[in-house]
Amino acid sequence: MEHAEGIAVKSARRTIEVLEYFAETHRAAGVSELAGRLGAPLSSTSVLLAGLARLGYLEQDPGDRRYRPTLRVMLLGGWIQDRLLGDSSLLRVMEQLRARTGMSVLIGLQRQAHVQYILTLRRPDLPGDENMRAGMLRPITRAAVGKALLMLKADDEITRILRRANAEEPDPALRFRQGAFLADLRRSRARGWTESAGSMVPGQSVLAMPLPPLQDQPPLAIGLGGPLEDVESHREDLVRSLREVCHFMAAAERRGEQG
Repeated sequence: MEHAEGIAVKSARRTIEVLEYFAETHRAAGVSELAGRLGAPLSSTSVLLAGLARLGYLEQDPGDRRYRPTLRVMLLGGWIQDRLLGDSSLLRVMEQLRARTGMSVLIGLQRQAHVQYILTLRRPDLPGDENMRAGMLRPITRAAVGKALLMLKADDEITRILRRANAEEPDPALRFRQGAFLADLRRSRARGWTESAGSMVPGQSVLAMPLPPLQDQPPLAIGLGGPLEDVESHREDLVRSLREVCHFMAAAERRGEQG
């Protein structure tokens, strides 16, 4: 028992040390560099980093294979930001979006053929809704936040992702035809948003759009979700609210770059 507890403590310490290293260096790092910092074997460091990536706390660059933290790390301390910074924190902006629209708020990033939610703020009347939970994965071709991420990609890349998603989908009825799927995404690009309309969870809908690029972050998308009839009846207002948040974040990113 003591040996197992010692391993757990060591793993927890190394996880914190990884996050602290990123806080110190403000840049991406590879497995070898982080293993040197931790004084740990390459194999165990690789397993640790891959695990943190699966949970949505790190993102690995497919080109140079280096890791960097995602917004989910920052959101862990969002409540502290709220106390110190008031309305300036990202979490507070999302809380205000939920209060203003009465909808659940979702932010997600791509995980191969899935979208992973890194932030979920549920509607007050849906406290136990397990369809929206931070860290969970949804098929990228069916979830609105996932389709919003695909809106940013070229058709050939979308086709590859769609083939993988179809191959991983056990129910033939939930697979998509390439031509129809690409046509739907083109319409979404033209209007700037997409909607699940019950295709992910019956009776529920999420309206989503890509977030503006954020420095050192993978592409992200944001969605507002709730009962299908509520989303349909307030669609214009929800689109307007999402665009306002996107404009706010783009302006904040520009201010950060200038500062």
